[in-house]
Amino acid sequence: MKSQPSPAAAEEQKCPPPPAWLKLPAVLAILFCVALGFSIGHQDPSALSLHYRDIAQKALDQKDYPTALVAALRLLSFGESFRNESLFKLALAHQGLGQTSDASNLFEMIAPLDKPVYAPAHLFVARSLIARASRSRQTEDLIVAQLRNVLILDPDSVEAKELLSRLKK
Repeated sequence: MKSQPSPAAAEEQKCPPPPAWLKLPAVLAILFCVALGFSIGHQDPSALSLHYRDIAQKALDQKDYPTALVAALRLLSFGESFRNESLFKLALAHQGLGQTSDASNLFEMIAPLDKPVYAPAHLFVARSLIARASRSRQTEDLIVAQLRNVLILDPDSVEAKELLSRLKK
């Protein structure tokens, strides 16, 4: 049978504290986490929204539709002031990916016939309708409605005025 060690013997068997240099990685990791948390917590939302806006536009210009889709979704999270622009970029990305029903649903939200919502979307829809090989009278009425919505939102739109004047001839 083993006997219980005396308290004095137990004190002597304790390990000495580790040297200070062994604590350095833990201290550095803690400082890094604090700095990272501070930088994440103090980001400027307007700068970040502009960053996503630029990424989405560059991706659309380069026909990188998956990237445009993600950037537009992130831009959408910045609130109402970016809603229409985000939805427009989302619609263009969906269209580029061949997801025409998703794109059509988004265009119905931002370029409806019955009210002006977002001028670039109305202009895009009008241009798309003009580009069709054959146009009926009904299609031409849709184009005129879209161009009128553009002019309500942006009365100085030279392109909308030009396209409208061509249709009335």
